Amino acid sequence: MNAHVNSLRQYLTDGNNRWIGVLFVLALLVLPMVSQEYFVGIVTKAVIFGLFAISVDIALGYTGLITLAPAAFFGIGAYSVAKVVVDYDASYWLGFPIAIIVAAVVAFLIGYVPIKRRIGEVYFVLFTMAFGVIVYDFTFVTTSFTGGSNGLAYVSPPMFFTINLAETVPFYYFSLFVVGILVVGLYLLLRSDYGRILHASRQNEVRMRYLGYDTDREKLLAWIISATVSSIAGAVYVGTIGVASPSLMEFALTGEVIIWVVVGGAGTFVGPFIAAFVLSLLENYLGSVWAEGYLIVLGVLFVAFIFLLPEGIMGRLQQGED
Repeated sequence: MNAHVNSLRQYLTDGNNRWIGVLFVLALLVLPMVSQEYFVGIVTKAVIFGLFAISVDIALGYTGLITLAPAAFFGIGAYSVAKVVVDYDASYWLGFPIAIIVAAVVAFLIGYVPIKRRIGEVYFVLFTMAFGVIVYDFTFVTTSFTGGSNGLAYVSPPMFFTINLAETVPFYYFSLFVVGILVVGLYLLLRSDYGRILHASRQNEVRMRYLGYDTDREKLLAWIISATVSSIAGAVYVGTIGVASPSLMEFALTGEVIIWVVVGGAGTFVGPFIAAFVLSLLENYLGSVWAEGYLIVLGVLFVAFIFLLPEGIMGRLQQGED
């Protein structure tokens, strides 16, 4: 009897979640029809940040890898697009495969030793922190290559057939399309056997090794996927602001995205996206009425969730459903 009740409850809960997701997507699709372009531009950034949070959650929530380099990979994506457009006058679209390749190669080089050689999670944190510092400083000292503190400006998305992506609304729908494709793809990947292996490995990696799974390989692959998706988010984001600058690689952004993941619920997939979406909108609002308020709110939220709700909002909701 209890089994039937639990099954019915799970079915209804899943159905409610699906309907909430459908309504959220519909709201995003009709937003430009009922809102001003200024707000559409803000929501565009919020959606991209949602993808960025999911990418970090793959490493932090699904594999337990604490990374301090999310902003570095986000910046790699932004600079890849800006570089080919501004300095080489090449196709805007060429920046995306370059961002993916560079991020994947760098992620492999950073992650191989601490993950495959099992020298410890602390060294992984140190490796990523060192990489973040090096990349951030690199943008300042290589003025001829990165534009220094001024960055690479005047990045404008191109025409797509007869659609001008440089305009706010077309680029909004372009961003929704890219983010939507990646979110669905990542969701299916993490719901597959591969995702179950990651989840089980985080719970008991020794047992998974005993069962014959190469957990190091799976973690390394997840880390590379996380880094490449972060770079894609950065590549899309630079089209909204028109400039790739060192601020996109600051540790402040890394701190923000980690807080988004913690607040939303590490390992819940949907939670980090929602937290990033809502908190980035809050940042824009507070920026106009209380400039320092957002950082204070983030700090309070981080401390509160670490001590009172470490599983995050979505994690607590899922526990309640169980």
